[in-house]
Amino acid sequence: MRYVIYSLFASLLLLSGGAQSQQSITLSNELLQELQKYELQIEELESQFGPLSETILEPLSSISALLEAQGNFEALVEIQGRQFALMRINLGLEHPDLVRMVRAMIATDKRLGDWQAIADHLDLLRTLQAAIHGFHSDELFKAVEDQAQWYLTRVAIDGSTRPGRNFMRARDLYKELEDLAEDRFGENNPELYPWYYKRANNLAQLVALLNAETGLAGNTFDELVRADGLIKIEQYSPYNNIDLIWGPSRRISLTRADLLLGEAYLRDGLRLIGKMRDIAEEADDKEAEAMANLYYADFRILLNRGASRNYRRMHEQLLEVGIESQRIETLFNRPTVIPLPIFFDRFADLEAYQAANIAKRDYISEDLLYVGEFTAWDEDAKSIIKPLSTDPLLRVELPYYQADLSFRISTRGKPSSIDIDVLSMNPDERLVERRANRALRDIRFRPSIVEGKPKRIRDLQLRYYYFERDD
Repeated sequence: MRYVIYSLFASLLLLSGGAQSQQSITLSNELLQELQKYELQIEELESQFGPLSETILEPLSSISALLEAQGNFEALVEIQGRQFALMRINLGLEHPDLVRMVRAMIATDKRLGDWQAIADHLDLLRTLQAAIHGFHSDELFKAVEDQAQWYLTRVAIDGSTRPGRNFMRARDLYKELEDLAEDRFGENNPELYPWYYKRANNLAQLVALLNAETGLAGNTFDELVRADGLIKIEQYSPYNNIDLIWGPSRRISLTRADLLLGEAYLRDGLRLIGKMRDIAEEADDKEAEAMANLYYADFRILLNRGASRNYRRMHEQLLEVGIESQRIETLFNRPTVIPLPIFFDRFADLEAYQAANIAKRDYISEDLLYVGEFTAWDEDAKSIIKPLSTDPLLRVELPYYQADLSFRISTRGKPSSIDIDVLSMNPDERLVERRANRALRDIRFRPSIVEGKPKRIRDLQLRYYYFERDD
């Protein structure tokens, strides 16, 4: 405990640059007096009730508040660790206060940039939620998803670990969520929709990473082969159409423009959406079936396959359930980046989601149709949209460059005729233009759909964000 007091005193000296004003000296003395008071209180409680007494938690909480206010997070880690240990001993593993304590510890890890500690504490949080609420609880499902989303975040921010390895850990967790959902809800249950789609979307991310034109593709390939072998990689990719260059530290895929490395995984995602469609059909839920047809068509676009029949069927089914034609045309005439991160089984929910995205723009162009924002996942994954954690605690803000891109889209959802307006300060504007141009060519869109049929469309605008790590 005395170490904490000395640590805080040293940090106060550093903050004042060694030449303290009278005000800062007074503040330092007051803080030290407060800490000494709590230390004395803890010593008295330990003497009276023992070192594991629950009564020690109150002064420890006060010390934590002082350390947090002063930004001394290294010392705060030590105090929070002791708080958690005492709470676990006195409250047991099934008390909800432990969850709040671990979340506070994660907030401290985040301030320190200790990404592995966050992963460890998320694993602990999962154990707690299972003990408190059970394996079939919403809380446990959220805890597992938080783990998966955190590993996806680490792909971009954690230079201390291999990004491909972080992605594969996320992939395993999404598969686990799929299995947990089937065990919890049984077969043919609409409650499976979100969990099947999360898994399908993650498989789409995998294939996008494998086909990125960067070292991240080789890194992901290495980890995938280590986990799964080559069987699924070789499916739909005959050797006469694909060459693998084996380098000293990575493998880079070279494919024909109409082939995808790892296509079998994307087809697995398509099959999951097909299962969602079958569930909706069996439940006689025409609207959910129509929405599943929409997502099924989107995945066919990702596979470089035709999707007109599925888009047309979606359009017909929405009309059958009474959705006004004008609403359908307004929503689907505007192209959208795919795959969407969320599955909506109701048209109105997708309508509200797109309206919220379009409303984010801070300007209006009379000549261009705005299709939304795109935040790139990583500097080596500029054409893959950044996965966003559903828990704000696990979001890491990064400095982004931004550019407005104008372009046209084909009936297959491919952009062309790109024009770029760089909006952010950058020492090399041409570099931003070149990278944004290259990124947009690989971003896939749901095409403009008019009366159920994909149409070419021009004069579109997308706001594009990306960051670069400091090497």
